[in-house]
Amino acid sequence: MFSNSGTSVSFHRPAPVFTTEERPLSTKKARGTPRFAAPPRAPVKSCPVTRIFSRVNDCDGPQPVSFREDSDTSFIVQSSVYSAKKPELYFEQCYTIEEKLGAGSFGEVYRVRSKEDGSLYACKKTLLRFRGEGDRQRRMKEVQKHEKLAKHNNCVQFYRAWEERQHLYLLTELCRTSLADVAEDRHDLPESVVWEYLVDLLQGVRHLHNHKLVHMDIKPDNIFIGFDGLCKLGDFGLVIDLSQGSDHEAVEGDPKYLAPEVMKLEFGPPADLFSLGMTILELATDLDLPKHGDAWQKLRQGELPPAANGVSKELQKLLLGLLHPDPKKRLTADHALSLPVIKRVLIRKGIKDALRKSVMRVKTLMTQTWFFIVFCLFFLVKPVTCLWKRTSEDNLDTSKFNTSGINITTDFSDGEGLDEHSLAQPLCDLSSSSSEGSQFLSKPCVNSTPISYGKNCNSMMTSPTNRSSPHSSSYDDGSPVLFRKPTPLSRSNHSFRQQMNDSGALSSSTRDQLSPINMSNETFLITSKNLISLFNAAEFDDDD
Repeated sequence: MFSNSGTSVSFHRPAPVFTTEERPLSTKKARGTPRFAAPPRAPVKSCPVTRIFSRVNDCDGPQPVSFREDSDTSFIVQSSVYSAKKPELYFEQCYTIEEKLGAGSFGEVYRVRSKEDGSLYACKKTLLRFRGEGDRQRRMKEVQKHEKLAKHNNCVQFYRAWEERQHLYLLTELCRTSLADVAEDRHDLPESVVWEYLVDLLQGVRHLHNHKLVHMDIKPDNIFIGFDGLCKLGDFGLVIDLSQGSDHEAVEGDPKYLAPEVMKLEFGPPADLFSLGMTILELATDLDLPKHGDAWQKLRQGELPPAANGVSKELQKLLLGLLHPDPKKRLTADHALSLPVIKRVLIRKGIKDALRKSVMRVKTLMTQTWFFIVFCLFFLVKPVTCLWKRTSEDNLDTSKFNTSGINITTDFSDGEGLDEHSLAQPLCDLSSSSSEGSQFLSKPCVNSTPISYGKNCNSMMTSPTNRSSPHSSSYDDGSPVLFRKPTPLSRSNHSFRQQMNDSGALSSSTRDQLSPINMSNETFLITSKNLISLFNAAEFDDDD
């Protein structure tokens, strides 16, 4: 384009200029939403290989999986709960699923209770069936790595593994919660707690590295807090065995915690220390770590985010040593545990652990003592209760015959109460009976409960009529009938008094003047049959 003066003039269109605005990392508390859920399963794009090629060693029954010669592989055969004739799985027959703890891209984790011993475990089951023999062998390597790792307080303990119907089951120690749940629930963790978590994890990482193993997937989701309060490393599915040299298949872990050298296919113990540093940074600052972008790059260049200024200088210095870009200059587990600040935390934590163990022992002892006391009281109170009930029943039975404290008084005269046709006679008149009848009265009858009274008997001192006397008769059926000839009574207007005294003995006397009666201490047995025989004898005596 030319102007009026003949010079050329050029016009340029304005172009937008893009500037990268640095956005600070958001915190989990500000985000306010829970962690993202597990990604959905990938759609099946083709039929599985097993539809075309048959599986090798295809066995639907449960088979123990172990790579150690001294391991116990007879737990399936010796199980008292499992039966091969039942259609249910060994997992379903021997364990009760109480809760689903979580799920990932490789499997699901359940909290189960053993039906044999009642103990709680965590059982991990592969999500998909084995795609072939190669996939099966890769799954079995996780069991081999678990068995290679010795038992440690800061590593989740492994118990056993088995395969059934093309699924792998791993039975491990059950923990109280995961570090990811703690980070989601508590956004203001005290720095002292973060230091204790760091010390536990450093000890667990050192234990792994001493056995030539690299975890390769250290993150809060794979760190658990046991019932003893210790942090434990778990989920050894991506563990690399350095003793096998370069002949291993490494799989990248979560990009949030991935070390920069892993992008260059450099796998080694420093990668675990970088992932551990990112985990501690997330706990101390409550940050949502980025998966990519400039913030992700700056963290891999050794720059701490502004949120890290809120922690102590000692923790900042330690984080810079764990997040160093050069893996050769990065802190190792042994070097970190030898730092003075870590040693102080170890001493403080050792005292707390000792106190916690002492409290747990005291609680256990008190619980056992309480159960022992309850057990003893149960076996002491039960006999006493039974004895008290038995005594109450005996008292109830004897109360029917015990008339102590009750005076039964009947006033009558000879003319009013007795005549020549009367069947009744005073008990004192029965004292003229023979001694043979006394033996009959004192002998308890069969199948009757004798009740013995030690009393002064005045009306029963002498025996009733002799049963062998000529005055005895019998019924039509030949059974003997006891009777005695009545003694003629003198008619008088004296009133007789019959009463039962405090000792339970019946006595009769005139109201005007009581005649002296000979008393004797003699045991008298009263039974229902004896009383009936006594009254029958008196009745037939009057008839005679």
